[in-house]
Amino acid sequence: MLESKIKGLKNEIKKHPDDLPMLSELVGLLRSAGKYDQAISMLEKFLARHPDDFNALIIYGETLLDLEVFDDAIRILRRACDIRPCAQAHYTMARAYDLKGLREEAIREHNLAITLEPECAEAFYRLGVTHSRAGAYDEALAAFRKCLKCDESCAKAHSEMALVYDRLAKKETAISELKKAVDKDPRNAQWHCNLGAIYGDAGMYDEAIQEFRTAILLGGGGADEHYNLGMALSNRGNLEDAVAEFKKSLEIEPDSPKALFNLALVYLRKGLHSKAAKCLTRCLELDTDNAKAYFYLGNACLGQSDVDGAIACFERSVAVQPQDWRSYYYLGIAYDHKGDKPKAAEAYKKAESLRQ
Repeated sequence: MLESKIKGLKNEIKKHPDDLPMLSELVGLLRSAGKYDQAISMLEKFLARHPDDFNALIIYGETLLDLEVFDDAIRILRRACDIRPCAQAHYTMARAYDLKGLREEAIREHNLAITLEPECAEAFYRLGVTHSRAGAYDEALAAFRKCLKCDESCAKAHSEMALVYDRLAKKETAISELKKAVDKDPRNAQWHCNLGAIYGDAGMYDEAIQEFRTAILLGGGGADEHYNLGMALSNRGNLEDAVAEFKKSLEIEPDSPKALFNLALVYLRKGLHSKAAKCLTRCLELDTDNAKAYFYLGNACLGQSDVDGAIACFERSVAVQPQDWRSYYYLGIAYDHKGDKPKAAEAYKKAESLRQ
């Protein structure tokens, strides 16, 4: 359907090469399809004929920003502002500066946008995002509140405020803000995912499970969504369902160390040491310095009476994370199983020293 529409618009543009509204629609479709080279090429051809077309410059700058060609995007948008002051151009430049890590320049552009359009909710929203990324949480919350004053229906402002409150360890307020986002935009899978994550952090696993399942039903069934649901189910003690969700996550993203690791932990809880060992071995192929993976692989080896394998894993774990007393303690257990009492005693002594 999308390809057919793109093809049709391309044919029309050949007949009407200077029709900017039609070109704008085509560029939007090309960006949606990830065909940025074609979008850039068509815009450059148009601007070669109309170098000072304000709207074309805005579209060109935004397309360059999508490609993360930040300096060129800023240059083009600045050129548009030289033709006509424009809040949209300023807050798009602010976003480019923000993504470059230039907070002061980003804030300057946000403020210019707000000066031009004092009731521009989007400008306040993006200003809040810039402050939030920099850890300036009070300023971020103030900007999001101004955004909502301009547009009380802005669900994403509530969502961003929730993330700020979550970072400030104000879980109840974060949940309240995300509920407002969900109320205003109930079919947005991301809001449900964010709410599920905060519920999970707060130990409210039933609520977290419900939100993650809602997100998946709404089309947010990516690897992370299934992984997050698996984590909530695992924490809730629903081990069979957790295994199913981790497997779904791995079907989408087979080389995910975190999904492999947590699937292995569920297998260990179920006493399935061989399956756990297989997952952890693959996890360590992808994440070679994961001390916890070595530790739990050592446990899986012990569960299969592979004492030498367990010792090798626990020794690797303490090499990567030498302050972990548990790895030394289990290393002592493995040496005990092997009958090497001196090494076992040495490992126990180290574990006790670190634990204290």
